[in-house]
Amino acid sequence: MFAARKDYDLILFGVTGFTGRLAAEHLTKTEPNLRWAACARNEAKAKKVLEEVKATPSIEIADLICENEEQETKLRNVVKKTKVCATCAGPFEKYGKTLAKLCAEEGVHYCDITGESDFVRHLIKEHDATARKTGACIVAHCGNDCVPWDLTVLKLHEEAVKRNLKLTQVDTYTELPPSFAASGGTVATAQFQLGKARSSSKPDFDPLVTDAKGAKSTYSTTNKSPKADAPCAEFNGRSAGPWIMGPVMANCVRRSNALLGYASSFTYSERALREEKFSDRMSQKLFTYKVGAAILSPTLFGGLVPKPGEGPSRENMEAGWLRVHGRASCDDGTYLESTYFVDEDTGYLGTAKMLVACAVLLAKGANKTSGVVTPAVGLGSALLERLEKTTPASFEISEGTAPVRGSTPPSGKFCLF
Repeated sequence: MFAARKDYDLILFGVTGFTGRLAAEHLTKTEPNLRWAACARNEAKAKKVLEEVKATPSIEIADLICENEEQETKLRNVVKKTKVCATCAGPFEKYGKTLAKLCAEEGVHYCDITGESDFVRHLIKEHDATARKTGACIVAHCGNDCVPWDLTVLKLHEEAVKRNLKLTQVDTYTELPPSFAASGGTVATAQFQLGKARSSSKPDFDPLVTDAKGAKSTYSTTNKSPKADAPCAEFNGRSAGPWIMGPVMANCVRRSNALLGYASSFTYSERALREEKFSDRMSQKLFTYKVGAAILSPTLFGGLVPKPGEGPSRENMEAGWLRVHGRASCDDGTYLESTYFVDEDTGYLGTAKMLVACAVLLAKGANKTSGVVTPAVGLGSALLERLEKTTPASFEISEGTAPVRGSTPPSGKFCLF
């Protein structure tokens, strides 16, 4: 458990990266009374970034990749100084494993912005039981992957419970602007995922559905996200279909259902709404092709995308936005509708703010449980309330009329946007 007094409320890792820099900036502007530090491998580089965003935290020096006992001890000593470790340093399978392990062992809360489902599976398998014993709340997916979607399903569940109902299905529809872009860190993570070795052994069940006692949860989730585009009558006939982050959102919701118990047999789907204008659709496809080429062949096409530490312009991010439309069916036929809206880019600017919100809540002891959990499980509605106060985010929910559904979308080639 925590010592009576720590040197810091939180330590931020990854400040020299694109999102980490934004998180340091947001911390400085919104949390003047917070005792925080930045941890980096390169002190000079960290100082330069912090000076640029007018941040003056203490700086701790440690490497996230520990190749020997001495390096791990050095990182452990840093972890012991704080209540919370918040990290933007990805790929998380490369840079997050030791940090999360030490947090679990030392009873220190942890949050990250990972979109890597295999990394979360690793955390559950290796550290969930330890974290529950020490009281550490290990919260993955604390950024755009997957806070808006995870909280959408949670709030629809809570509304159903208020009505003495139970959710049976939630479909989400995601809208992003055609200017949505990727950072160098995102591309690097995708390249790492494609290049890593895959294990041939399979566990008895998916670690994502592990319950609080370490057994397989009795609450299961079926992912019915489509494999091809199809028109959506309720969105004026706009096409909607698969996108690259859909499986990540579904896996996060699967974990939340396993622990919170939305329904014993729950169905979830995620779709991206396509742009209405032909020029916007082409612009987004071109972006997708550039990112895909850079991921598959960084030597030939790496120059088409930002390098690690680089990302969209400030103007682009401030002009960005996100809408997640939720459509929920309840066991008595009641149909609930919701909209989660963020009036800025959520891929990076919003992600940094989401991570800070999670970290601050953990530092204040607002976590509802311990172990390896999702934002909905670990922080619940308190996270949405804080985001509505500290960021341009809003959530609305109402009862609607279930639309007449067409035929099941045809199977076909998986497209990203």
